[in-house]
Amino acid sequence: MTDDDFFDAQFPGTIHRLRAMRTRDKEFDQICADYHEVFSELALAPQAAGQLQTRYLADLAESVSDLRSVIEKRLQASDGKNE
Repeated sequence: MTDDDFFDAQFPGTIHRLRAMRTRDKEFDQICADYHEVFSELALAPQAAGQLQTRYLADLAESVSDLRSVIEKRLQASDGKNE
């Protein structure tokens, strides 16, 4: 799956805007890269039942949620602008 495919699946209908925003804003590009990395790590993490593993998975899920919120807010803020 390409980076564009991943983001198109995560944020449908925004890929062109997202790509343009990432090109212009290096901080936003890093947020997107972090989101992709943490999301992938969470998806591939072994589902062991140990307490440390459970806390680690919870931390990953929280990070994914926080990063997704930032991306969504930036996309909403750019809505209506010429991207």
